[in-house]
Amino acid sequence: MKFPLLAIVSFALTTAGAHAQFDMIVEKLQSLGNPDFTADHMVLNRDGSGAVLSGNFHIKSDTVEAYADKVELDSNISLLKFEGNVSIYKDGLIYRGTRASINTETKELDASNMRSSEEPLFFKAGNLNSRTIDDIKVIETEESIFTTEDSPDPGFHFASDRVTIYPEDRVVFRNLTAYAGDTPVFYLPYLSQPLQDEMGYTFTPGFRSNLGFFLLNQYGTTLGDNSLIKYKFDLYSARGLGAGFDIDSFRWKDVAEEKQNSFGKFKFYWVYDSSPEEKVQSSEDRSQIDSSRYRINLQHRVYLPGPEESSVYVDIDINKLSDEYFYEDFYPAEFRDDPRPDNILSLVKHVDRGELSIATRFRANDFYQTDTRLPEIALDMVRQPIFNTGLFYAGNTSFGVLKEELADQEELRLRTQQDNLLARVRDPVLAANLDPAATRTTLDLLRTQLFEPEFNRFHTYHEIYFPKMLDGAFSVTPRAGVGYTNYSSVSGTPDPENSGRVIASLGLDTSTKFSRVYDTVSMPGLGVDKIRHIVQPYANWSFVSADSLGDEFKGIDRLTLSTRPRPLDVTNYTAIDSLRDWNIVRMGVYNRLQTKRNASTLNWLTSNTYFDGFIEDPEYDRSFSNLYQELEWNPLPWVRAELDAQLPVFGGDFDFTEVNTRLTFMPVDYLNVTIGHRLLMDHPFFEDSDQMDLRLYARISENWGVSLYERYEFDDSTLETQQYSIHRDLNTWVAAFGATIQNNRGAKDYGLVFSLTLKDFPSVRIPIDYDPTPGGSR
Repeated sequence: MKFPLLAIVSFALTTAGAHAQFDMIVEKLQSLGNPDFTADHMVLNRDGSGAVLSGNFHIKSDTVEAYADKVELDSNISLLKFEGNVSIYKDGLIYRGTRASINTETKELDASNMRSSEEPLFFKAGNLNSRTIDDIKVIETEESIFTTEDSPDPGFHFASDRVTIYPEDRVVFRNLTAYAGDTPVFYLPYLSQPLQDEMGYTFTPGFRSNLGFFLLNQYGTTLGDNSLIKYKFDLYSARGLGAGFDIDSFRWKDVAEEKQNSFGKFKFYWVYDSSPEEKVQSSEDRSQIDSSRYRINLQHRVYLPGPEESSVYVDIDINKLSDEYFYEDFYPAEFRDDPRPDNILSLVKHVDRGELSIATRFRANDFYQTDTRLPEIALDMVRQPIFNTGLFYAGNTSFGVLKEELADQEELRLRTQQDNLLARVRDPVLAANLDPAATRTTLDLLRTQLFEPEFNRFHTYHEIYFPKMLDGAFSVTPRAGVGYTNYSSVSGTPDPENSGRVIASLGLDTSTKFSRVYDTVSMPGLGVDKIRHIVQPYANWSFVSADSLGDEFKGIDRLTLSTRPRPLDVTNYTAIDSLRDWNIVRMGVYNRLQTKRNASTLNWLTSNTYFDGFIEDPEYDRSFSNLYQELEWNPLPWVRAELDAQLPVFGGDFDFTEVNTRLTFMPVDYLNVTIGHRLLMDHPFFEDSDQMDLRLYARISENWGVSLYERYEFDDSTLETQQYSIHRDLNTWVAAFGATIQNNRGAKDYGLVFSLTLKDFPSVRIPIDYDPTPGGSR
């Protein structure tokens, strides 16, 4: 313990018995845990009952730290009393006031009439004490005033006869009255309010043209020790009522970062829809939709036996819907992100430099076209060295029982078209008006579209790499691979020409690198302090020879239409059933401009320019691809620009133009702007598009802000999306109002959302969205 000179003098002037008295004081204070205190003066009581310390008193121990003008220790009742400008830090809280006391034996604090806070709450109590019950810190107050506004005169506050605070968990109020200024606005005899985000009661009123006016109500609370449950009860003026609950598990939130996705989510939501026939798109056929509509979702990862020591886990992803339009009507954000959710169960085992999995994909929603895997077993090995030979290996092996099923309504539509056309062909009078060639083509197309392939497939592919650096500057990586695919028990599609096919591949990746430093280049306005230019030209050759499966065979893992170039490495090619002969050379140059910033190297500008030359094109019989350009510019922390383009500089029948750009900048500290543009012209399969979008958030003043999002299609002069929001900070509350118009080319969807949220109780999210479930969750 430390004492300044004046304290030592005061001690020396006392009687000889003061030594024993002082030892007793030290023993009492030691119960607080290694105390260290200072004061300008210390006087021992003549009757030996304690001491008074005054003048800049400060004590720090393992359990408490405090400041006060004067402190009195009453050793008879083990009480440490603080007076004058008292500040006490204990159990993670700071208490301020004029008087307080601590029992040195029980370590309980009496902070009556002091002020304190437990984020996000600030409070003052007529009687306050802190104690520990079953290793849980609890704060109890009486005649308390609470607010979320850090102000001596809050615009909104609560008054409660008795309050129990469980820090970082919940607050329990008894006889609670809420005040706006000095005016009481509501009363509750009991309220348990959690402190975490998404907990407690929230409500969102709004309007959408297909839902009418709505009021979304949610109450979140804990479920056991590791789960959060959010109850929902919603009203839609044009559709009826909805109810449900979400459960989120956070059992393993404190484990290593790579295993923090050991989680559980369960969602159930049911709507009694009074108008299920209400359309968002004018062409929809909703005649079969029932009034009872629902969603059931379960996403769960379970480590066996637990994430701390296990390399085995089970992934569960189940999504059952009442109909294909449920997400579009009630969860449009999720519909945009994943309009046809999968149903997959998988068991995964991490092995040395690889992964072994057993997965099952099953059909839970018959209104979606789905491929099932009952099951599929796969072993994937990442690139790894082969002893000390300088060679590397990568490969994969899988076996699956696969089937593809059409959506029920789509199959019915196609069969109806086929039957109607066949009936016309069989009728001599109607057949006379048909073009035989066009009729055969249409019937062949319908027959192909009705294929529902089903087969067992064994596939294995393995590749060897030999990377070398020549003369310390030229990188060369030759590779060779071989694979085999076998199809058995084929039905629902014509048999493949080769039920067992061999795949062989050769490749060569080459690159070199040049760099130069420009020490004299300085452009502070663009964030440049010296420049290093790195140029990396490269050329990659890929040759694949695969036995043909025939034009009639319909695979399941096949190519989908895309504007992007295909991967050249067979190990990255997931469309196994579309794998065919190719011979391609990809040539390009990678540029980087680097500068110094904050004692580190920053990629100021990066550019990748390349194209494919086809010796043998597996898809469209091209000689050259488009010229691809990928560019990213990060000149300043508040400016970012991106360009992703492909241009038909070489000519050809399948050439097209695509340019995607995006610019994000904050010219002033109160304005954030993002502008994006997408141009697609002359693609052989996709429609032309010339689309621009604008996002803006502006803080008009300390209390006002506005935001907007607009998307405009120049190709047909359609303003597709308009979203506008205004935000008002009301000190204790945040008010927000948003409106939207969605042009679906035939039917417009209108939406309104209003939000009035008490700051931090719960938190507010802005800018708001017309979607009743912004961000896909609520």
